[in-house]
Amino acid sequence: MQENLFSITKYLWSHKKATINQISEDLGLDKSTVSRYLRKLKSLQIVVTEGSLKPGSQGGRKTNVYSFNYDIFHILGLEIEQNGIEGVITNFNGDIKDKFVIHQKINKANLTETIFKIVEEKKDPNLYAIGISLPGIIDPVKGKIIFSQALGIENFYLVRELSKKIEIPILIDNDSNIGAAYYNSKLQNTAKNILYIYTSIPYELRDPVGVGIGIIIDNHLYHGSNNCSGEYEFKFNLVKDKKYETDYFNFLKKFEEEEVFEAIESFLDELSEKIGLLGSILDPDTIIYDGNIRFLPEIALNYLLEETKKKIFMKDKRKIKFLKESKEESVNAVGAAINFISKTFEEEKYLKKFFKKIQTV
Repeated sequence: MQENLFSITKYLWSHKKATINQISEDLGLDKSTVSRYLRKLKSLQIVVTEGSLKPGSQGGRKTNVYSFNYDIFHILGLEIEQNGIEGVITNFNGDIKDKFVIHQKINKANLTETIFKIVEEKKDPNLYAIGISLPGIIDPVKGKIIFSQALGIENFYLVRELSKKIEIPILIDNDSNIGAAYYNSKLQNTAKNILYIYTSIPYELRDPVGVGIGIIIDNHLYHGSNNCSGEYEFKFNLVKDKKYETDYFNFLKKFEEEEVFEAIESFLDELSEKIGLLGSILDPDTIIYDGNIRFLPEIALNYLLEETKKKIFMKDKRKIKFLKESKEESVNAVGAAINFISKTFEEEKYLKKFFKKIQTV
């Protein structure tokens, strides 16, 4: 039965490796049934024999250990911001195989062509799908950007446009939701309620900074009644002095860290006040700052964390962890890839497409 085939596939993907006995016990299937489907999965190269366990003290045969073949396909994960694109190629475990960054202003005029160019340049014959993280209100089911102030886009069916030239599956979602879901998975043993702040500093500093909020409650992503949770217009600019009106990364290269900090201190005060208020209301156990704000000098990021802590009401009565993402970790690019991978093994329609692709390779 297809149901058993899918169940064993999902099991091995999530458990990484297992024996026939373990699969049989956990899924309630006969060992002979498990063995038959494992032979099928091995023939399709979805599953491999990783090794074997030594016989017990009573002797007997060695027990084979089976594992999911995470390198069977690759996923392209793209984090799209108004000042550029960060991308990764991952396997089906979210492990990074390739990584790249494009610094340029992104808007409706060049979004689709830039993605076409990336796919063409990568030319990965093993590429199975594309996951995309975007700022704004996104409808993943329809593949539609409902509204993105950062990109200047409204009511745009991005997946439909991309599918005119790209034949592989594409899944888009909101950047703050993808980031929050990524950390929910990463911190699932230490955090239950997360306030994730995705801050997107624009390419041109005269434009306002975009801030999106991802909310995790009891380890579940909260979308809100209208799929608009975390959407709020923060009318902040990174700098106020016109002396610094250049592009973001040139600003960071051109001026010393102390001068950068002084130029953005009022912005940090405004942002910390807003997040302090949200933190006081939602009472999370973890608050995380992410987005391209992570490229600011350490002195600025540490100041932001400390000021946010100070602005939490009754801060001494609460246990809240304050985190900032490292410059090296591609959270939303990897998160966009993982978002698609997770869908593949959570929803049957995606898993059917996975098997159909394998059988045509």
